[in-house]
Amino acid sequence: MSKSPRLALATAVLVALAGLSQANAADIVPVIFDAAGTGYNDTTPVAPVGGNPGTTRGEQRRIVANYAASLWGSVLQSNVPVYVGARFTALAPGVLGSAGATAVHANFANAPVASTWYHTALADSIAGIDLRPGFTDISSNFSTAYPFYYGLDGKTPTGQVNFLDVVMHEYAHGLGFSNFETEATGAFLSGVPDIYSAFTYDNTAGKYWTAMTVAERATSGINTGNVVFTGPRATAGAQLLLDKRLYFRASAPAAVAGDYQYGTATFGPAASPANFNGSLALATDGVGTTGDGCEPITSNVVGKVALMDRGNCGFAIKAKNAQNAGASAVVIADNVAGAVAGMSGADPTITIPSVRITLADGNLFKANLPVSLGFVADPVLLQGADSLGRPRLFMPNPVQAGSSGSHYDSVAMPNLLMEPAINDSLRSYYNLDITPALMADIGWKLNTGNAKIGSPRVADCDTGIKAVSEGGLIVGGTVQANNDMCLLSAQTRWGYYTCMQASRDRMLAASLITTTQASKMMTCARRVADNTAFPL
Repeated sequence: MSKSPRLALATAVLVALAGLSQANAADIVPVIFDAAGTGYNDTTPVAPVGGNPGTTRGEQRRIVANYAASLWGSVLQSNVPVYVGARFTALAPGVLGSAGATAVHANFANAPVASTWYHTALADSIAGIDLRPGFTDISSNFSTAYPFYYGLDGKTPTGQVNFLDVVMHEYAHGLGFSNFETEATGAFLSGVPDIYSAFTYDNTAGKYWTAMTVAERATSGINTGNVVFTGPRATAGAQLLLDKRLYFRASAPAAVAGDYQYGTATFGPAASPANFNGSLALATDGVGTTGDGCEPITSNVVGKVALMDRGNCGFAIKAKNAQNAGASAVVIADNVAGAVAGMSGADPTITIPSVRITLADGNLFKANLPVSLGFVADPVLLQGADSLGRPRLFMPNPVQAGSSGSHYDSVAMPNLLMEPAINDSLRSYYNLDITPALMADIGWKLNTGNAKIGSPRVADCDTGIKAVSEGGLIVGGTVQANNDMCLLSAQTRWGYYTCMQASRDRMLAASLITTTQASKMMTCARRVADNTAFPL
């Protein structure tokens, strides 16, 4: 693990967050490492957007980092601050962000499981002391190459990526949602198992990773669809939240009859028995690689499921071309061998469902056209869980370094925050799905009481809104994060109060709170406004 020295806290743009949240909530403090004028300190003027009042790009980025820290801090309990090194930098193509623990600890005071690695922030919270003073606990990096949306309302425009969702996802990795095992080799860090891997189970082998040999773990690391997380809280959350399992089925001709694995898309409606059925037809465009669907479709796919190949343009472009040609659904076959994977992209005008299949399955279908396709729902089993309701982990073949093992499976429905790709259905400003449940399984204590808001000078006021629910809703956490943001951005009492009013109105419009809860929230906000000396 890297050891990035923590900058003096006076340089932390967001250090004022510490102490604003409810008692026992975790204080998560981003520490900015970017140079002046870059990344989180970018001075490019911008207009406020989606509840984010920042007027420079860097300020908006800091507000989002601040907001994410408040949200996760409202969910988790810790008496030890969590310091997050934060920077923008060039990352590998297709990588939005990365984050991880800067250190691991085993056999510390109160450690629940002996001789087992824990992420440093989690270990600190359990031990009740900073086990590594003078260093950051999490290192987070975000790409300079993507057009991020910095609003806090989840209304991400076409062509942009929601930065809050990305930050919430990456912070979760650093807080504990990851293992310290190398899937390609099966080796644990320094030969010592970690608490995340202690709950990782291979259904084929019938073994936990901690009971496997190195070679067995290497085999398990590519056992697509058959590795699960067995924590009781995560399992209960999966059974509460996941949809019924769907089967992508070919019914004719006999040569292809059967069920097939498939990848889902971040654009268009989710495939279902109601919207995905019919005859599969090859979609061709007559230009260049004629089967890639990158230009307007010229073959007849009206009312049919359009089959095209991956490559040469984005998945959403292919789906839109098929839709424009009258197709009812889309199947995109991979152009290289490997396991099924999801499809990224965004286009709110796409109204037909799309799935991705392997190269081998695509070739089989092409050789047997027309193929009758459809989706069938299982009456009992869940989409993204095994037969016991335990959430599946992402284990593609071949291994995807940095993604394999440390994410939920991309086939989960509804989409989950900790899948390997960010998609436009996420709403991390109020819904963390089964992610908090997994955090509880590995040792974090959750704030299950009501959210409270206050300031460094005003005692916390109970809003009557639950901080985090068993289903992963964090509406109370959203209220706390709004309070923290408004305190930091306001220059006057009235500025703070109107900021909270705007937050209330957005939450009411999204049906996140009732009118009674909104009234209680603003009663607390009035108390804070009347008793806080501004500016902070």
